[in-house]
Amino acid sequence: MFDRTVQEMSQRLLTVRAPAQMMAVLDWGMAELEKTYAESPAGVKALVACRDGCAACCSVPVDVQAHEVFFAADHIQRHFSPTALEQLLERLSTHRRRVSLLAVGERDTSRQPCALLDVGGSCSIYAGRPEACRCHHSSDAAVCAAHQSDPRVNITKVFIPALRARLFAVRMGLDEAIETAEYDDRAYDFGSALHEALTNSLCLVAWLRRQPAFPDNCLVNPTDPLE
Repeated sequence: MFDRTVQEMSQRLLTVRAPAQMMAVLDWGMAELEKTYAESPAGVKALVACRDGCAACCSVPVDVQAHEVFFAADHIQRHFSPTALEQLLERLSTHRRRVSLLAVGERDTSRQPCALLDVGGSCSIYAGRPEACRCHHSSDAAVCAAHQSDPRVNITKVFIPALRARLFAVRMGLDEAIETAEYDDRAYDFGSALHEALTNSLCLVAWLRRQPAFPDNCLVNPTDPLE
C-alpha cells in the first residue's frame, strides 16, 4: 500500500502547474485515506469506538505538513461564510498566541479544544481535516477522555493496530511523495500554520515554489533548522 501510494501520488504531483491542480492532487490523497478505511475488514472497523461528537482527541496538539494545512485552508475558503471565517480567525489567533508562549516540551502535553470544533463538538472542516485526524481511531472512548484530562494515560493501548497499519501505510506514502518532490515537509503546529495560511496568500505561492511554506514560529519545534 505504501509503495503504490508513493507511485500514484508522485505521478499526480508531476502534473501540478497551478494551485487548483495541487488541490485536486491533495483531494485524491485524502480520498485514498477515506477509501482505505472504508475497505478495511468489517471486523476491524467494528472495534472503532469513535463517534460523531466524540472529541477527546480534538484537544491534543496536531502536527501536520504544509500540504495538509493548504488542503484545510482551501476547504475553509470554499465553505465558510465571511462571518464564520472571521470568527475562526479569532480563535486561531488565540491558539497561535497560546502555543507561542509554551516552553519547550510543553506543547505535547498541552490540552485545548481545537479551534475548528463546532458548538456540538464536531469538526467544522471534517472533509478537510488533516491526515492525523483521519488516521486516529480508538477502541475505547473512556481511555481517550482520561488521556485528555491526564496526558500520562497510555493512549496507545486503545489503538487498533490492524487499522492503524493500513492507514499509516497510505499516509506515509502521501508524505513520502511530497518530500521526494521537494516540497517543504517540515512539521508544523496545525492551528498556527492554518492561521498563517488564511491570512497570508503568499504562503501557498512560496510552497508551490518549493520554498518554506510558513514562518519558523509555526513549526512544532521552532529551533529546528531548515533542512
